[in-house]
Amino acid sequence: MQTSSDIRWSDGRTEPDILSAQHEGDIVELELVARANLFQFQGHFPGEPVLPGVAQIDWAARLARRYFGIEGAFEKMGQIKFAKLILPERALRLRLEWQREKGRVSFLFSDNGELCSSGHFVLADR
Repeated sequence: MQTSSDIRWSDGRTEPDILSAQHEGDIVELELVARANLFQFQGHFPGEPVLPGVAQIDWAARLARRYFGIEGAFEKMGQIKFAKLILPERALRLRLEWQREKGRVSFLFSDNGELCSSGHFVLADR
C-alpha cells in the first residue's frame, strides 16, 4: 500500500476530464468530471476522498488561462467560498467569467445545480 509520503505529483493525472466546453465572449462554461484516479484525491482523505479546495482553485486558474489566453501572474484571490464537497466521478460545471476591465476572473463550480465553490482571481500589474 502506498503511503502519502510515497505519492508524487508526477505519478498521476492532475486535471479533470472536460466533457464539453461552451466559450462565448468572456464566459466559458465547462462540463467536467473529477475522476477517482486523479492525484488530488490521493490521501485526501483515505477511504472517503474529496477534492481539496486548493485543487479547485488551481483548476479554475489553469482553465481560465487556457480558455481566455491570460498571461501574467494572479496577484490575489477574493471571495473564496466552499459550500459543498466534490466527490470523485461527479459531473461538474465550471463557469469562468473574464472581467477584462477589472483584470479579474470569477469562477463557480456546481454539482447538479448546487454551488460547490466560487471566488475570483485578480491579475498583477493592475
